[in-house]
Amino acid sequence: MQFYRRWQPVAAISFDLDDTLYDNGPAILRAEQWMLAHLRSSYLATAMLDKPRWLALKREQLLAHPELCQDVSLARRHCIRVAMTLGGMPLELAEREAGRVFAGFLAERSKIEVSAATHGLLGRLAERYPLVVITNGNLDLAQAGLSDYFTLVCKAGAGARMKPAPDMFLQAQAALKLPPDQILHLGDDPETDVLGARLHGFRAAWLNERNQPHQRLRLLPDVEICALGELAELLL
Repeated sequence: MQFYRRWQPVAAISFDLDDTLYDNGPAILRAEQWMLAHLRSSYLATAMLDKPRWLALKREQLLAHPELCQDVSLARRHCIRVAMTLGGMPLELAEREAGRVFAGFLAERSKIEVSAATHGLLGRLAERYPLVVITNGNLDLAQAGLSDYFTLVCKAGAGARMKPAPDMFLQAQAALKLPPDQILHLGDDPETDVLGARLHGFRAAWLNERNQPHQRLRLLPDVEICALGELAELLL
């Protein structure tokens, strides 16, 4: 544990999810594989949609509709619908089926593995602090077995821009009814988490499990930890 500022007690904690509370990579890879296999096997319109075609379509749509970059769920549904309509499916049917495929994708991506130690830590922290989520992702917390720990979940989309934009930090602060410097935000990303928190007055804890270079930091966190369990030493 390394401190960059004089430590002061906090009254609430906000958490990033992906690659902070669990390893997100395997779940996303599995969900992408499921989605593409399902699209190829279940719909004539997308029978030829392999990974290179999907990635090319996604890049094209994000360039054409930059607002989709702020909402990963909306972006995925949009791209699935476009793939279906390009394959000849009527728009109304494509809208309906894209919703079904996205629901299946979300179920697969929410099958994440959270360690018993992390569950234990969150349970202990939740007894002492209000805990909230601030995430750019779209994990279904109930399916993942994480929903009981948090009093509020802030997700990018529906008008809320992704971190490091202020939207979700302000939303969390308003719900907690606390000054921002009494809220500690924990996350793994130097920009979306550390920079986002610091720009908006939150305290910042950088989880640097992967030994990321410090040159990636644009602003220093309050504290750097190398393992999630170190939060217990700091906060309990």
